[in-house]
Formats: sequence, C-alpha cells, structure tokens
Amino acid sequence: MVIAAALLALAIAAWRLTHGPLAVPLADLFDSSNRAARLALDLRAPRLLTALAAGAALAGAGAALQTMFRNPLVAPDLLGVSSGAAVGAAGALLLGLSAIAAQVTAFGGGIAAAALALACARLARGSEPRLALVLCGIVTGALMSAALAAMLFLADPYSQLPAITFWLLGSFGRATLSEAVTATSLASAGLTVLLWLGFRLDVLSLGDDQAHSLGVTPRPLRFAAIGAATLATSAMVAVAGIVGWIGLIAPHLARLIVGERIGALLPAAIAIGALFGVLLDTAATSFGPVELPVGLLAAGLGAPAFLALFVARGGSR
Repeated sequence: MVIAAALLALAIAAWRLTHGPLAVPLADLFDSSNRAARLALDLRAPRLLTALAAGAALAGAGAALQTMFRNPLVAPDLLGVSSGAAVGAAGALLLGLSAIAAQVTAFGGGIAAAALALACARLARGSEPRLALVLCGIVTGALMSAALAAMLFLADPYSQLPAITFWLLGSFGRATLSEAVTATSLASAGLTVLLWLGFRLDVLSLGDDQAHSLGVTPRPLRFAAIGAATLATSAMVAVAGIVGWIGLIAPHLARLIVGERIGALLPAAIAIGALFGVLLDTAATSFGPVELPVGLLAAGLGAPAFLALFVARGGSR
C-alpha cells in the first residue's frame, strides 16, 4: 500500500512535468539545451515538489500527533502552528517585506506558536500533560487568530489585504526551486525524527505511568515528537500557506488500511499525504488559466471525505 501510493504520487508528478500547455517528452525533460524543457522544469518542478512535500509533511505530522495524543481529531496545527505561521506571513506583508521574508517570518511564527504552547503546558500544574498541551494549543491558536484578525483590520484594503488573503488561501505555486528544496529538507528532517521515534510514539499513547513502567521517559520523547511535527508543518506552511484537512484525513485513511501500529501507519500516512498533495495541485490547475487556491479545495473536498471516512469506520465496528 505504501509503495503503491508513493509510486502513484510520483507517476502523477512525472505526468504533470511533461504535459500541459507546454508539453515536453520525458526523454527531453532534462536536456539542458532544450529551452522548452528548461521552462517546464522551472515552472512545474518547484510547485510539484512543494505539493508532494507539503502533503507528506502534514499527513506524517498528523499521524504522529494522533497516535501520541490518542485523539483521532488531532491535526498538525494542534499547537497553533498554522495560525502562528499565518501571523508571521501577514506581519511581513503588512510591513511591505519581500516574499522570501514572508516565508521566513511564517516559519518563525509557526515555531514561536508551538514554543508558546509548550511553555504554557509546562507551567500548568496538572496530572495529565497531554490534556494540558491540547488546551494550551487551543489557547495559542485563538491568540494567533486574534492577532491575525487585527492585522487584517489594519491592512490596506487595496494592496496589502488582497496579498494576505491570497497567502492564507494556500498555493503550491509560490515557491521558487531553492525555497521548495529548503522547505522540503526541513520537513524531511522532521519526518525522519518521527520515523526514528517509531514504536516510542505507541508507548507514549499508553500514558506516562505505563511509559515509565516500560522504561521510556515520556517528557523528552514527547517534546522531540512535537518539535519534529512542528518543524515539518511550519516549514511547508511557510511556502504553501494554510492547507488544511490533509493532516487529518490521510492518517485516518492509512489507519483503515494498515491499522493502528505507528510503524506501519506513519509511512502509509506520508505516502497517502504526498498523493493527496499532488492530486490537490492537479485539481487546482485544471480549470483553465485561473488557479484555484489549494486551501479552498482541501476544505471543500476534505470535509465530505472526512465524513465518509467517519461513517466507514463507524460501520466497521
């Protein structure tokens, strides 16, 4: 299943590279003397790499967090990462900074939001640290949403507001090749840590007392998992904007196919997420010269898809 989903995602990406208004034979795609091939790679390679990496990162982070928190409704923006990234990007656009600066501040905003939620959870005097993290994440997300609303209110309605709104709707076509490679490298590092943690995430899902009895120290492992998921999520949100639902739906679909064990669930979710990302990008560019926002498509397609998965899981019990 994992191999099939990954191969299908790569096959669709290869087809997208060679087809479209500028068709290039696959054999000529990497011919440096072919101007059409160079143009096709320059235009299509960054967005396809971003689509594949964003889908994989969001799905992998979602699967890890859902397992660790024993909550199937947990998404990668649990700790306010997406909202923090939105605040960072909106602040850069409000100040008239460059697109690269907006991506840097978006990444920093996502990391800062997660750090704020973790700091809040550490100050909480509760017996259930996972619940404290979830509640602090909700509070952090609300604070970031309020800050974003204030920025939208202060933005110039004729120049700044459209730019901020367009960023929030999400797009895989904004990043250059170097930016896409950098974001993909950071996301890959985060996913590598989650894959390395492996069965330890299953142990963390049993609770701190059970983890201690099995010889696992939960706090540093939990911080490592949350940090890795935050790194993967914020890196891709910084270049793609807000793209929801992938991190919620892909793990559910993977769980239906391979079961609950994280060793099989995480790779399956990553492969399915990459497939979802490239399919969303294909759908976004299939309506003529107008590109639909991938965030809008993800929400429009994700909500009924999640409802269908929810019914399917309920009917199987």
